[in-house]
Amino acid sequence: MATKQQDTGTDIKSLALNFASLLLFVLPFAAYFDQPHAKLYCGVVLGVMMVSLLVPPMGWMRPHPYSDMPNNKPYPRKEH
Repeated sequence: MATKQQDTGTDIKSLALNFASLLLFVLPFAAYFDQPHAKLYCGVVLGVMMVSLLVPPMGWMRPHPYSDMPNNKPYPRKEH
């Protein structure tokens, strides 16, 4: 019997978006407590956001296996 591979949400796009969202959440606290470096923190968050949008599949949507768009499906992983 063939088993379906379960999508765990640990593809590179999901991880990049999760990390960018975490930095965006932490940004106001970091900027408040370290005001001289606030612009640097904003630049870092902006850079990470841009990288997370460029990670394949390109765009703002998180890949999922049941997507109607062929470009938004997760990349296959090795079977263990």
